[in-house]
Amino acid sequence: MRTTGKTKASLIREHTLESPDILRTARTELLRDGIYRFRANGSTMRPTIVDGDWLTIEPVSTAQLGVGDIVLLCTSSQTAVVHRILRFEQRHATLYVVTRGDAAEGLDVSVPVSNVVGRVLRIESNGVRYDLTTFWHRLRTRLAGWLHRWRFRKVKAF
Repeated sequence: MRTTGKTKASLIREHTLESPDILRTARTELLRDGIYRFRANGSTMRPTIVDGDWLTIEPVSTAQLGVGDIVLLCTSSQTAVVHRILRFEQRHATLYVVTRGDAAEGLDVSVPVSNVVGRVLRIESNGVRYDLTTFWHRLRTRLAGWLHRWRFRKVKAF
């Protein structure tokens, strides 16, 4: 319980990607407030996002999405993930998005672009805020992700 004044108290509930209702809560909060904030867990987006970072999500339309954006999406198995968009694929009349975590080796299963819940607007790590809307920060995070994958790639034995 966190008190917000002498007479008011509100229950603060911390959400992570493993919370069972995160997708429903995120959609509701994005419609109501225009942003949604939660704590990241896992290591598939290292070094850009590490376990314990706070992510701020904004609603986004299909036309605003681009390659390199980090998004919160609903997978085909109805779980929430935060991964980077690698490309878009048009299949019949449906646009699909192909994503992958910066530290992951393989691509995720592509999902319809309608499964994208929102785009990561800000990352808060150890008290420092990183705004992902600037060109230079987007470029830096893309390069850091590429270097991390290259450094830890599997070397094939001949």
